[in-house]
Amino acid sequence: MTNLDPLFAFFIMLIACFTAYLINLKYKINYASSRYESVDGLRGCLAISVFVSHASTWYQLIQEGKWFTKSYLYSQLGSTGVAFFFMISSFLFVSKLLNSREKEFNWKAFFISRFFRLAPMYYFSVAIIVLFAMGITHWQLKSGLFEFLHEMFLWGTFTVIRGSSINGFEFTYLINAGVAWSLPFEWLFYFSLPVISLLILKRKPSIFYLLIGFLFIWGFFYLNGINVQHLLSFAGGILGAVLLKYKTIKNAENPVFSILILICLVLIVQFEKSTNIPCKILITIIFIFISSGNTLFGILKSSTLKLLGEISYSTYLLHGIVLFVVFYFGFGLENAKKLSPSEYCQVVFLITPIVVMLSFVGYKCIEKPFMDISKKHFNKN
Repeated sequence: MTNLDPLFAFFIMLIACFTAYLINLKYKINYASSRYESVDGLRGCLAISVFVSHASTWYQLIQEGKWFTKSYLYSQLGSTGVAFFFMISSFLFVSKLLNSREKEFNWKAFFISRFFRLAPMYYFSVAIIVLFAMGITHWQLKSGLFEFLHEMFLWGTFTVIRGSSINGFEFTYLINAGVAWSLPFEWLFYFSLPVISLLILKRKPSIFYLLIGFLFIWGFFYLNGINVQHLLSFAGGILGAVLLKYKTIKNAENPVFSILILICLVLIVQFEKSTNIPCKILITIIFIFISSGNTLFGILKSSTLKLLGEISYSTYLLHGIVLFVVFYFGFGLENAKKLSPSEYCQVVFLITPIVVMLSFVGYKCIEKPFMDISKKHFNKN
């Protein structure tokens, strides 16, 4: 078996699901998004698929010194996984707007809850990245205090302005497998919601939130340019929300839709990346069927996948760090290079339960407490 063999991905997913199943036997999680059961199940697959993609890519990095994968399958597991994450975000929050059409939407609660949802785990992961980067550079400031503080500022703003190495360690992005790039797009969508709501809500947002939204959108595009491909992912989620609201797709659990999803998945793997327009259309079709209620022959109803979905944000932020610790600090890149393809796969299989368990701990100890604080605050007001 090699890092490009489809069985590599299959066994990682199997091990991850078994670990989550064992966790689920002892710890029960109150699943917050049960209204969209199939979407919750889908989310459980996504963070693991990104982990699988990066586990495959790490082998190429060790062997050839380049961050890439030779396999369309493993490339798509990462890029399509993130595209689905973007679609889920836009689907969930546009659905909220559609369901609040006659009511006043609490924008203050929305933005604060988003910060409490994303920031604690993100800053925890950044703290680990900073510690590792400083340790690797022997705890000596390479570019001066001002430059270091500037780097901390960039990371503190979710790299919305731009990414940065830390203290001259040019491979800083490898510590977390470069996953922070997607978070600025999440914030772009959140700040776009007041503008989007003009087309949905009867009670329009105040000038304050509209102004903040327009300023953020302008600043984001000015600094980062317009990436149409990722915007199309959010558009796919919005389309899914609208079609579900007006019940456009009847009897979504029909096996015919499940078969169509499988066909689309096979076709997606024929493309190198999800940024290809035909590929994006296929991804959107899959998401529309799933968000309309298709559970892929019942698989997406699994409580195991729901648990993986609940801890997916921690998985997304921590899996790269685990890979980095094992291969950079544990083996050392030179020793890791001596691993045969089969041995490398076995090491990743052993890592997989650790990734899932750490993600669960991150969810229980960091994500959930801050989400609860946010909910309690706004329930009092």
